[in-house]
Amino acid sequence: MTKTRVLTLILLLSLLSLASCRKTPEKIGNNLQPTTTLITVAFDDAQDIMAATYEIPKVATTNLNYALLGNMNDPVFGITNCDFYTQISLSTESQTWGDGAVTDSVVLCLTYNGYYGDTTEYLNVRIYEVTEEMIDADSVTYYSNTTLEYDPTVLADLSFRPRPHTAPDTVLDRGVLRIPLNPSLGDYYIENEDRMTSNTEFKEFFKGLYVDCEQTNAEGSVCYFNLTHSYTYLRVYYHNDTDTLYYDFDINSSDVRFNHYEHDYAGSEIDFYDTVNNQKLYVQGVGGTRARIKFPALIEWADSLNTNVVINEAKLILTGAVTDTAEYLPPVSLVVAGAKMADTTAVILPDQMVSSDYYGGVYNAETGTVWFRISLYVQQLVSHGGYNDTDGLFIYVNNGSLMPNRWAFYGPQGETPVKLEIVYSTLND
Repeated sequence: MTKTRVLTLILLLSLLSLASCRKTPEKIGNNLQPTTTLITVAFDDAQDIMAATYEIPKVATTNLNYALLGNMNDPVFGITNCDFYTQISLSTESQTWGDGAVTDSVVLCLTYNGYYGDTTEYLNVRIYEVTEEMIDADSVTYYSNTTLEYDPTVLADLSFRPRPHTAPDTVLDRGVLRIPLNPSLGDYYIENEDRMTSNTEFKEFFKGLYVDCEQTNAEGSVCYFNLTHSYTYLRVYYHNDTDTLYYDFDINSSDVRFNHYEHDYAGSEIDFYDTVNNQKLYVQGVGGTRARIKFPALIEWADSLNTNVVINEAKLILTGAVTDTAEYLPPVSLVVAGAKMADTTAVILPDQMVSSDYYGGVYNAETGTVWFRISLYVQQLVSHGGYNDTDGLFIYVNNGSLMPNRWAFYGPQGETPVKLEIVYSTLND
């Protein structure tokens, strides 16, 4: 005989006493019971839920699609600072400057690919020469907390307001940030012409650029730059005894480049601790924060039924707790994964492998919510499968190594608490 019940777990850290009721579930999942089977919806009052916000130790940022540069003083999330390191390459097999060559000017052009935050505020960028070797990405992974040695001599110092959608002239189809550098850099290249016989020789001589954004008190923004775009280059304007010329150093797909991120949550509204009173939980990209949710009584509930439990559907529902989503856009999507607290890593859930439509995670701007279907995970959990229920789940920004988007949602004690809806069947032998 099969009895089908729907368990709705309202994820409050305190115990809730709610009366049982009946309703039609929004979606039962793939394993639907026959239409003649009675479906009962029950609200269980014996489920303790624990949740907290954690800082992300680091994320891999080697050779991402975009370089991030900027500084934000976020009223909710505190200070976020983004900068990057990159190699540059000869645009030809070798370079000769000609007799009597002298630098006229040097400019670094960076092609915009978007932004996040308030672009009405000025950002201040400084550029330095990297003095530590940058190792090929096939051999080394660079992380968001990686730093390299650099010469403290400032090659460029520019305050600018981001204009990602404003092309500087009619030839270009997108915005480009032009950063003037000290002409001494061009003279340095000219004086070392013998180190420009190949890219291998050049990179041993000039190891790369560190492009840094200073912290400010303004809300600010983070800009995305496409370093491998044809409009991105380091150009040296010069003249020699016979002509006035320029030469471009490129950044190509084989050049090592990586982003560096720093966060300062002092004075923000985020609390980093386990507590039964969490009103909000916080997720942020670029190596910022992630939430952790645990269901310590879930297995006990299943065991208390004294029979086999079949999970037809388990849906985790998160409701937004911030209103400034116009300027600080929420992430396009989130990810939920199994938490491994021993080494702070995450494990992909089997539900994520089914399909994106099944799994969910997409932010709904109309409702301000995100939901995940985690039926397979819950089934393994209550069946004493391969997951550690004491570690729970991590929730974090999808593509968070690159996206600075952030979002807060209500925790177990929030105004609209995070909840887990479970549709289940019991199988009596």
